[in-house]
Amino acid sequence: MSSIRDALKKAERERMARDTVSTPATPPTPASPPPEAPRSDRGPVEAARHRVEALPPEPTQKFRVVESDVITPLEVPVGFAEELGNFRHGVESALPKPRRTLLMTSATSGEGVTTLTNFLATSLAVRDGKKTCLVDVNFKSPKTTRIYGLLGKPGFSDYCSGKCELADALRKTESPDLFIMGLGTEIYNPSLILSHERARGLAAELSQRFEYVLFDASSLLGNAESGILSASVDGTVLVVRANRTKREVLAKAEKLVRFGGGAVIGTVLNRRTFPIPDAIYKRL
Repeated sequence: MSSIRDALKKAERERMARDTVSTPATPPTPASPPPEAPRSDRGPVEAARHRVEALPPEPTQKFRVVESDVITPLEVPVGFAEELGNFRHGVESALPKPRRTLLMTSATSGEGVTTLTNFLATSLAVRDGKKTCLVDVNFKSPKTTRIYGLLGKPGFSDYCSGKCELADALRKTESPDLFIMGLGTEIYNPSLILSHERARGLAAELSQRFEYVLFDASSLLGNAESGILSASVDGTVLVVRANRTKREVLAKAEKLVRFGGGAVIGTVLNRRTFPIPDAIYKRL
């Protein structure tokens, strides 16, 4: 009997020892509450303003001209300066007015219109101190735009279609008297661009700011744009390449200008390689 009692006591002690050694199950840890938003003593309006001020600043106007856009005009060859001066005097005689708008074009392509127009613009601004604006309106081959690195930048077409303002389309040069306007980005439909009221009034608008406005245009034959533009300027100048342009072709080009409502005020013989008596040269 005592042995049974001793066995029961021993079993009870062993059970109690097991319960003491065993580790109770750890209750699940509750999820941490979300961090409390920082409180602001400035009130909701001031806090909102603080958040806005931390954002990047708003961009400036998309097409605004900045000083880094200043470009270098072409340098006029020394031997060419006198000829350009004679040309200017001829234009002033044909158009006796303080401000003049000219369309520089030719009968066919490759007659040197862009080169002559750029040299003329530089001569007028740098040598003669005339406030001058050079505008590229050559939809077929915008060479002036390429020369000054203005491809893809706002210019003539963007202003005419209402995509930018006039100040955004003009580019400064190192000469304070010379500004350049590239062809622009919207050049896929020239007829549509030239139909806008801004296109028809651009020459008059620029003449209020500049003494000379030169439009570097494509050739007349095969390009309707130049004939349309001739009606909005004071006069058209035809560039004729020596030993290349025939009289019949030149006469046809003059008719296209008159048909468009413009007037040819003179011609320029370009790349002359043989001597011509002055009496004959003055009649060209």
